[in-house]
Amino acid sequence: MPEQTGGEKVLPASPRKITKAREEGRVARSQDLSSAWSLFIALLAMYLLGSSVAAGMVSVTRYYFREASMLTGELVNPQWVALGALAQMARFLLPFQVVMMAGGLAMNLVQVGFLFAPAALVPRFERLNPFSGFQKFVNLRSLAELMKSVFKLAAISVIVYATFRARWQEILGWPMLTPAGMVGAMASLTGLVWLRVVLAMLVLGILDYGYQRWQYLQELRMTVQEAREETKEIEGDPRIRQRIRQIQRQMAMQRMMRAVPEADVVVTNPTHFAVALRYNAREMEVPVVTAKGARLLAERIRALAEEHEVPIVQKPDLARMLYRTIEVGQPVPEDLFVAVAEVLAFVFEIDRRTEKIRERSGVLNQFRQQRAAG
Repeated sequence: MPEQTGGEKVLPASPRKITKAREEGRVARSQDLSSAWSLFIALLAMYLLGSSVAAGMVSVTRYYFREASMLTGELVNPQWVALGALAQMARFLLPFQVVMMAGGLAMNLVQVGFLFAPAALVPRFERLNPFSGFQKFVNLRSLAELMKSVFKLAAISVIVYATFRARWQEILGWPMLTPAGMVGAMASLTGLVWLRVVLAMLVLGILDYGYQRWQYLQELRMTVQEAREETKEIEGDPRIRQRIRQIQRQMAMQRMMRAVPEADVVVTNPTHFAVALRYNAREMEVPVVTAKGARLLAERIRALAEEHEVPIVQKPDLARMLYRTIEVGQPVPEDLFVAVAEVLAFVFEIDRRTEKIRERSGVLNQFRQQRAAG
């Protein structure tokens, strides 16, 4: 299958691109769901607080009508009277406003989460272009929004019509009620219509949020080239990474080669493998592999060992086991310790390097005892 390298968005949005979109203020959000939820919270607040708010408003209204003659005299400042009336009304309306604000905040947190996007506040002058603005009205998304609005209006109309039709006989009897009874009947019918409309709008809002989420992810989809560029930004240029790995390998090789002259012995295959071992009883509990290599690298290790008079011992089986099972810098495992101890014991007897003789002082007897015990 040929690789797609064109401008078609065939890959889902990466977490990094979604995060950048959130930082720019671009998120999936349904205005219909927010509106429906606000209407629901308003209905709930009116059900719980409506009686106390209405009673407070009536009390304030009666007071100012009753004391109108005293509050309109020449010695009374009308501004202070108006401010006093507003303060008393705010005392009854504040709980209702708090509930509405808390409900709106909760819905935003559910849809978007906690988000602070200063980039969204930066003015974009390209939005003032009338041509690009006209293009926003003439596209599939605008058509979809128009269809949603028409469907929502039709659904609300059907709900209102069905509710009034079911209560038509009751509505015809309202003129026979007392004023208080008529107000109660009208409030009951209004609440019923409101509740049904809110429930319908909540269902439509949830569906709209799913659609907005899908459309949001579709808009953030990436082309193959965009994915490559993002990977390059995160991980860096592949050529630079390759060069860094190459330098790291070279540095590791140099460190390994510098460790060969300090080795106690180089165990060979004799031509395919070479493994350098070092053991200092004062610094380590068991021998450690300080260098290893195969083929050309093995030849370099053997040449360096010969140059610095490091003993070379041909043990094909042991060399293969050491090369294949132990990495540079790791200690010799217990199952190979006896075989390595035999090699080191032999080397200790023939190695005449002054610095190694001082280093091995008192260690040769220990190896002989271990070999005898094995």
